[in-house]
Amino acid sequence: MTSTPAPPENPFQTEQIRVGYAVAEDAKNRSYEQAVVSALDFWNNRTEGSYDANYTFVSDPAQAQILIRFVDNITYCNGYDNLTVGCAPVLTKADTATSPETVTVEDDYAMTSTQEIIIHELGHTRGLDHENRSEIPVMNATIDTLLIPDQDLENRSYGWNTTDFRVYFDTAGSVSSAEESDYRREIREGWQYWSAETDHLETQTSFKFVDSKEQANIVVKVDSREGVRWEWWALNTDSDYNLEVYENATLYVGERNPDYIDYNTALALGYLLMNPENETQLPEPFDGDDEFGKTERWSD
Repeated sequence: MTSTPAPPENPFQTEQIRVGYAVAEDAKNRSYEQAVVSALDFWNNRTEGSYDANYTFVSDPAQAQILIRFVDNITYCNGYDNLTVGCAPVLTKADTATSPETVTVEDDYAMTSTQEIIIHELGHTRGLDHENRSEIPVMNATIDTLLIPDQDLENRSYGWNTTDFRVYFDTAGSVSSAEESDYRREIREGWQYWSAETDHLETQTSFKFVDSKEQANIVVKVDSREGVRWEWWALNTDSDYNLEVYENATLYVGERNPDYIDYNTALALGYLLMNPENETQLPEPFDGDDEFGKTERWSD
């Protein structure tokens, strides 16, 4: 009579634990296979944890005993905070695994960081927690992560994350109440070039006046200097030292004659929206061609 061998002493009761992955609809659609396989290689033939286990990668997520789900954002995990980048159950030898056990990993990170996150979360499925960091450093509660590099602002043809612009007209010390309606009309005509009359942008933009600076992402002020100038503030959205996207801007238009405020507003918006290196990359009438000018394109 042949006895039936006892199943392995791990929550999955298999010699090889099958691991696969799936990408949520809101996550970045890229291949994570190499990061997953490398993380499995890290743990194979190691003894740390509540039980010994070796892993094998399966391409079909339906066959996985541990399913790694890549998501845009982790909304809940035990001990969750806004710095949480991965989540996994802590399983010990005495536990019985469900099918499948799910490990969740955020999708915003470079593959080297993604691999480290997977290694850490698989450690939890072996019964390891953050107190085991002295035994195995990958179980530290915090790890250094590198975000996927975003395109730098200087290389973007459109430098904003929004197409809906909220404009505040700051009249303090420059425009009287009697003049304000004329200036507002001219400013509106200036932005209409970019919201209705041009195909030079990849996407449709919209603009509207708001009642406070706090609501605005563009502020317009009348300046004592001739022409137009602008200041902008931008964000660094990844792990390098370069700026990636505009957050807000202030336009200083220097014409005391409101007839030209529209032209100057449109010119400044052209630089902020198209992100050109110089005026020659702007459409007419802003490209420096003397054939066009304020009186021809912008006459009332």
